[in-house]
Amino acid sequence: MSKDADHTEVIINHLLTEVYPVLDCKIDNAIQCSKLAHSKVPEKHLVNDLLIKLKNEFHSLITYEQKLVFPSVLKVFNAKKEQLTLPNLADLLQLTRKKEEKINHYVLKIALLISSHLWKTQKQEDLVNAFTGSFATEKNIWNKLIQDKIATYACFKKHNFKNVPLVWLCCWFLT
Repeated sequence: MSKDADHTEVIINHLLTEVYPVLDCKIDNAIQCSKLAHSKVPEKHLVNDLLIKLKNEFHSLITYEQKLVFPSVLKVFNAKKEQLTLPNLADLLQLTRKKEEKINHYVLKIALLISSHLWKTQKQEDLVNAFTGSFATEKNIWNKLIQDKIATYACFKKHNFKNVPLVWLCCWFLT
């Protein structure tokens, strides 16, 4: 395993075993909050709906990353220079960013709704702080890692056939 792959695997394990379980627990705590459940404010239902949407989108992101993104990234990081068929990290990054944007949108809406403090919102505030802090920081680290690899891979691909004779390249492409 390459040094890049080792470092990437450490980050993946950190996300899956430390960051994501804590965030999932904070979502559950915010949903199951008795203060929210017993509140009579009209925003209660909106916050509840947003929490459920946040949970679903967050679980969707985790599943997507576990089954497709993380294995694909490790495949690229472990790839040999002569390997030509590799997953498109730019596409994977774009799809995960869309999920992250939805998550951040839900968190922002929750933050706006609880800003009036019509009930004791500590669990919802903890959730918002965790996503605006830990989640944002960890995803920035991950996304930068992938962007750097995309730049490196693009350069590698551009110069991959630099010293190969043209005749050999033509034969290779035709076979």
